[in-house]
Amino acid sequence: MFSRLGWQLRPRSAQRVFRRMASNRIRAQSAVYTETGEPSQVLRVVEHEVPNADELGDTQAVVRMLASPINPSDLNQIEGAYPVRAPFSTRITGELSAVGGNEAVGEVLYAGAGSGLQIGSWVIPQRAGEFGTWSTHVVVDDAQVASVPLEWREGLEPLAVASVKVNPSTAYRLLRDFSALGPNDCVVQNGANSGVGRAVIQMARLMGVRTVNVVRERPDFGELAAELSGLGADLVVQDRELGDPAVRERIGALGPVRLGLNCVGGRATLLMTKLLAKGATLVTYGGMSRQPVTLPTSLLVFRDIRACGFWMNRWYLSQPRERRDEMWRDILGMARRGQFQTQPMARVEWPGASRVSAEEAQRAVRDAVSWSTGKRAFVFSA
Repeated sequence: MFSRLGWQLRPRSAQRVFRRMASNRIRAQSAVYTETGEPSQVLRVVEHEVPNADELGDTQAVVRMLASPINPSDLNQIEGAYPVRAPFSTRITGELSAVGGNEAVGEVLYAGAGSGLQIGSWVIPQRAGEFGTWSTHVVVDDAQVASVPLEWREGLEPLAVASVKVNPSTAYRLLRDFSALGPNDCVVQNGANSGVGRAVIQMARLMGVRTVNVVRERPDFGELAAELSGLGADLVVQDRELGDPAVRERIGALGPVRLGLNCVGGRATLLMTKLLAKGATLVTYGGMSRQPVTLPTSLLVFRDIRACGFWMNRWYLSQPRERRDEMWRDILGMARRGQFQTQPMARVEWPGASRVSAEEAQRAVRDAVSWSTGKRAFVFSA
């Protein structure tokens, strides 16, 4: 049993070495669940040991997590209401379980002899559902992560890099893949204060494209409108205003609306779609209201409006790595130049097993995954 490690040891010597190895192992904490349900109820933080370098497979590595945003899709996955099912394949609890989270950035601590990952490099999960990210440390295979070159992320904090894969990338593809937008063309979107919506505003501004941004009716509308305008929004309106002739006139003055972006559904989306110019495209990438998208026949036949869907996970599965890398390099470049900022997130500090108990981490996780809170992200410290 010791030949794999290349040691020639007597049994007692081997026992002493393995005891020393075990005592030096990193103790990690992970937020796991063994069944789907309400995240704050089914998630529990457990402590476990991470394998030493000599115990890893050739193409495996141990990664220390740096930051992991908490996305609605993560919570949907824990509830069992997301198309990507969690892999209940982890046995750190003694029974099959899954670790929460899909988006993150981590630092490679050490790797197997045949791994192509460099110690100290930053890595991002390749695909949702392959391993959970709400953990202080994870064991990954080379194929499960993508390295982020130093020149891409130099000067950026981990949370900015951790957030590149979902919201900014979705906005990037929405603006480039569905309509040949030119200067002074216009995009209308609902859910404009979401992570994707904020990214659309900033990226459209860089393209010279104007944006009409629809948000739900709220008491603090003036404050939110000022915030989105500061990002570059040309017009911010509440969904109830879309039928107002004066508002429609203001929208018409901005230029032809070539692209509509929907993440809500229901009546507000129908009113938004009526703003689209002839031959425009409506792209649905979410359904927060859980109401259907309904389009009148007249829009399809006489206005030639095209309707389609987009899912970022499917794009990653269908595209070559070079195209993904080009997108991430471009987005992180915008961030480095101060042209793009991620959605504001409340940081949930997770110091790890060496500094807080599993019970303390459990309380932080329970508060962080509540649907009633705003956008949050776990930030891990050594």
